[in-house]
Parts: sequence; structure tokens; C-alpha cells
Amino acid sequence: MGASAQYRNQSFGLDAGGWLLTKPSLVDDSGALLPVDKIPLRLSNGFGLGGETNFKMAQDRWWFSARVRFGFLQYAVNDLGTAIEIEFDREARKTLGTLLGIEGGMGVRYMLMTDRVRPYLQLGLSYMRLMTFSSSASSTCDPTLDLVCGGDTSYETLFLPHPNVGGINGQFGVEITMMRNVALHLFSNAGRWLVLNAADNHTVFLGLGVIFFT
Repeated sequence: MGASAQYRNQSFGLDAGGWLLTKPSLVDDSGALLPVDKIPLRLSNGFGLGGETNFKMAQDRWWFSARVRFGFLQYAVNDLGTAIEIEFDREARKTLGTLLGIEGGMGVRYMLMTDRVRPYLQLGLSYMRLMTFSSSASSTCDPTLDLVCGGDTSYETLFLPHPNVGGINGQFGVEITMMRNVALHLFSNAGRWLVLNAADNHTVFLGLGVIFFT
């Protein structure tokens, strides 16, 4: 009875988890701040709530997966990096606060086993739109911040120059049947954020959820 869910043709799930992101350098070889259009995303960590739906493609091993995730992402505040990077990260967090990311993704999932415990591998693509609701976002950057501000640049333009983010990712997870047609879902997703005109970010998302087979 425990393995009966594998014969269902579709499922949906809810999950939550956390992000860790690499922070590409803000400076060029001379130590100067990069031009605004080449400044990378300096987000460091975050929390996500998501849902997914899955459809069986062939037999019991190949599945198509689509998901939506709402992410709450932050800039790190620490003393790591150059003086420009430390000031940049602190001011970004102060003026933009926590960012909301709405991410959609799709992928192909291959079940390594199809019994009560079902480990799998998945490859996928994603797109995320980053937004800030800070009242300071559209304000002109404070000229006293001489390390990072210049001209009439707004805080949002300077600290969030690339709000549209593509992604390619690989995921390893396991579905563990807890009761008929309900499974515990644990997964680790490693990805690369693809940012136009700027250095990319490498990401890791660790999640825990529940899947319901229908």
C-alpha cells in the first residue's frame, strides 16, 4: 500500500526553504566601482515559499515539474570585502530592505527508484522578477556616500540594476511516502542565476515540503 502513489499520474506540493547566494565582486581590476549597468546582484540569503505541480511523462520514472516560488531576499551586512563592497551592501539593505522575488520554473524529473522512498534528479530553467517596496527606492542616492554614489542615480537603479533574473538549475530530492498518496519531500537545488551584462550568481536552495498525489 505504501508504494501505491507511484501509479498516480500527477501530484502537487507545497514547500518552504532557504537560499544561499554568492556575491560577485563590485569592483574592476583597478579597485573602482563597476559602471551601474554592470553591477551584479549582491543578495546574500533569503527564505522562500513555493508550490509545484507534477505530471507523469512516461512510465513511473519521468515527470514534468512546474513551480511558483515567492522569495524574500536580503543583502548581507558584514565586514567582508573591499570598503566599497561593505558600504554598498549596508546601504542597499538600509534603503531597499527585503526584496520580494516571484519565481516561475519548469523542469524534467527522473525518479531513481519508484517505491516508498523515491529519490530523483531534476534539471530545469527558471525566471525571477525582483521587486522592492521601500519608500526610499526611487530617491536619489545620497551624495555623501562618496564610495558608491554618483550623479543622479536612484537607490533602486544602483542597488537593484538587474531585477529580471534567468536561471538554470539542478535538483536532487527524495519523496518519502508517509501515508496513502501523501509524501514528505526533501530537496536541494543548486543553480546559476543568469544576469544580463553582469556577473552571474551561484545559488543553493534547501527545501522541505509535502506532496499530494492525485
